[in-house]
Amino acid sequence: MAIDPMKKVTILCPVGSSRRLNRALHALGTVELIDAVPDFEEAGDALSRKDVSTEQTDLQLQKLHLIMGLIEEFAPEEQSFLEGLTPLPLVIEPKELDEAIRSYDLDGTFEIAHDLDDAYKRAERRMSEIQAQLETLAPLEDLPLTVSDLKSPKHVRMQFGTIPARNLESFGKNPEAQATLAWEPVASGQALRQKRNGNGSGSNGAAPKSDAVRVVVTYLVEDEETARRLLSEVQFEEIPLPDIRGKVRDRIRELNGDFNECERQIEHVRDEAIKLAESRRTVKVLLAYWESTRKRQLARGNTAEGRWVHIAEGYTRARQVCDLQRMLQRELPETSLIIRDPEPGEDVPVSITLPKLVRPIQMLVNLFGLPPYANFDPSPFIVFNFTLFFGICFGDVGYGTMLTLLGWYIARKTRLYEGVHFFAKLLMLAGVSTIVFGLLFGSWFGDLYNPEYLGENNPLLRVKNVFQITDPLADPVTMLVAALCVGMLNQFYGIGLKMYGAARQGDWVTAFCDGLLWLITLPGMVIAISTIFVELPSLVFNIGVGMFVVGAIGLVLTQGRDAEGIVAKIGTGVVSLYGIVGSYGCTAFIGDTLSYCRLLALALTTSIVGLTVNMIGGLLAESVPYVGTVLFIVVLVVGHTFNFAISMLGAFVHAMRLIFVEFFGRFYEGGAKPFEPLGFDSPSYVLKRSQ
Repeated sequence: MAIDPMKKVTILCPVGSSRRLNRALHALGTVELIDAVPDFEEAGDALSRKDVSTEQTDLQLQKLHLIMGLIEEFAPEEQSFLEGLTPLPLVIEPKELDEAIRSYDLDGTFEIAHDLDDAYKRAERRMSEIQAQLETLAPLEDLPLTVSDLKSPKHVRMQFGTIPARNLESFGKNPEAQATLAWEPVASGQALRQKRNGNGSGSNGAAPKSDAVRVVVTYLVEDEETARRLLSEVQFEEIPLPDIRGKVRDRIRELNGDFNECERQIEHVRDEAIKLAESRRTVKVLLAYWESTRKRQLARGNTAEGRWVHIAEGYTRARQVCDLQRMLQRELPETSLIIRDPEPGEDVPVSITLPKLVRPIQMLVNLFGLPPYANFDPSPFIVFNFTLFFGICFGDVGYGTMLTLLGWYIARKTRLYEGVHFFAKLLMLAGVSTIVFGLLFGSWFGDLYNPEYLGENNPLLRVKNVFQITDPLADPVTMLVAALCVGMLNQFYGIGLKMYGAARQGDWVTAFCDGLLWLITLPGMVIAISTIFVELPSLVFNIGVGMFVVGAIGLVLTQGRDAEGIVAKIGTGVVSLYGIVGSYGCTAFIGDTLSYCRLLALALTTSIVGLTVNMIGGLLAESVPYVGTVLFIVVLVVGHTFNFAISMLGAFVHAMRLIFVEFFGRFYEGGAKPFEPLGFDSPSYVLKRSQ
């Protein structure tokens, strides 16, 4: 049985032993604690949930996260090929853990990291401020005037801005303007020209348009209203001046000096952070330890406590009950242990144990969601389906060999990482299936066996001629019919599994009404429809029609069995037969069957792209003298690597879709809670224990 039988355990111990019990369960790592209070409601106020505090643990974690954040900011760890594919958990030796806890000066290192982090943040803030000021001042860098001089006169207003060149001449001839205003053009220097060429401009509009002239305008305070009107008429746009002393050029020089000083400070922080990075692994180990400690402390919040007794409740695998009993007898002989089977309807966490051959496929079920505890694990039942679909979609001997070797390499390098290791085993299984269908389809890196590329009677051509059964490109109709047949059989298989699941739970009505009747109706419908395309013996046709009629009548009479009233029952049965309501229907069967056409589409795509790559390489080999052979090899390597990656992804995604939608939809519902025992291990880190 793939789903592990579970036992519900209740542990009672003296109040003074609660911490020891928590630590012992954490060290054992086989019990998932649940909230114990609801099961003892009759005790009233005599029992209450244990109050816990993780303040000190959270403080330690904050220190470690700051140290690690600083290290990762300035000395990021280089990832290996495998780490780039998927995150790998940190495998920790017990001695390494003890050494890190005992010898690492966390408080001292935190003080250093905290000071460095503060210095870094201050420098970053200052650099941002400087950059903002420089962006504002850059368009004014060549301004020959002292900014404070423009703002200091009390009786005169001086404004700096731009006037369109087309308006400047008429402005100068305006008598009223001559009597009221004085203006002086200001030449534009290199900095302004760079701004005009696309290096940016200040957000306040300091960089003038290409046809604008920068001018300094002067007028008396009492003429301000008239002056502003005249300036508005010629589209004068004022450029706000920064509040600085001296010339803009001098201020920019000062800011650049400050910016360089900030860069030196950050470089110093970088050097110190690189020194801290020497203890990166130790910091990771301590993070794992304190995160595990926090989980252990939070688990105490699920326990119940009275004046004299402390109660912990949870689930454990049935096969590990003896380990729990031995641990309690050894570590806490004063405890009492109550063991019972879960009651129907309990939200039991699910743990699945599979044989090594089937275990790689478990990751697909995990992606969809674990089965309820009372149901069955579909993993053993989808191994053949998945490998079949993947192999058809990706069928090519060359690509299958590449995938098998890739899976073998990853599996060999990840023996300590169970999840990645079994995913690699799944790749190997898919690679073998790809090779098999590549042999049957006669695909070897597309048509690399072609005499045009490797010569007459080459080894690939000889092997291909021995094993090839069909060519999807030459005979797509046969391949399409085969794909549709696979789709129909897979759906019948799913309905059979629905019957199996219902029978396991003793629900024979569901097994008959929602399973067997469909297995009578749908094959009968397929036989009847087939006469449109092929000639069948009349006996076969009559049997098909009879199966459909008998099954359809049964479905009409039973699919509405939960409805009230005879009319509602029959009406629900009719629309269920069609497929409007319910989990299945004739139209759903047809639609799902057509979805399996993707098997043909993916198989053709892989072959066509492979053929195209070979064709391009062959043309280069023939048309380019001297280096044509080299170009041929380069095109093959690059092109087939691309086709391998994109076709493998497509085969994986579409094979999973056929499993999740067209297959699981017939019988399976996931969503169960996984079994997560209290312990050190997690997806991010694993404590290596002696076997």
